[in-house]
Amino acid sequence: MEESKTTNKRKKIIWISIVVAIIIVLIAGLTEYIFLKQKDEKDISRINQLYEILKTKTSYSFSAILDDNNSMFYAKEDNKAYMDTTYDGTESKFIIKDENTYLIMDDTKAFYTYQNNEIDLNKIEVELEQLKDLQCEKGKEKIENKTYYYEEYEVLTDLNMMDTSEIGENEKVKTRFYFNDDKLVYIKTITENQQELLKVNISYDVDNQLFEIPSDYKEM
Repeated sequence: MEESKTTNKRKKIIWISIVVAIIIVLIAGLTEYIFLKQKDEKDISRINQLYEILKTKTSYSFSAILDDNNSMFYAKEDNKAYMDTTYDGTESKFIIKDENTYLIMDDTKAFYTYQNNEIDLNKIEVELEQLKDLQCEKGKEKIENKTYYYEEYEVLTDLNMMDTSEIGENEKVKTRFYFNDDKLVYIKTITENQQELLKVNISYDVDNQLFEIPSDYKEM
């Protein structure tokens, strides 16, 4: 009788040991999975994250300002886009929809149609897409007394107000994207001879009237 109790006790200990071992293995596996998942998320660039966010948005706007005479505003809603750019004080407005691009001339209340042209429909996403699989250098820099995290890519984007015709064919160019947490706030283009810093703002509140040609404007 005593021997039977001892045997049962041993079996119970063995089963408890097996259960504990299984639990330890499961906890270790879960811990490793969480660690690897967090590592993967950490390794994803913020530019890549921003690109994925904008792809899912039905509407958003993007503004980049150098100074009072040089700026760019872009807005998108579904398959329509609006662009308002100012270079050296000269403003140009475009509406892109219905597979066409319309040049809007407010001074004469007229518009011109570029048929079958929607090259800038996804302008911001196209620019970010070319960066998402590239290696970047990460760092921190102080701008206007505040330190920002940045990602630097050895490439020239169209997200600048420079006269790029002055950049040599073999000239090294870098573009830095500065973030306040996950929010893109500055873009700096760096060439061998000059630097340009744009203040950036991205919003998801878009006025749908931007994509409409005023009814009293005449086609040229």
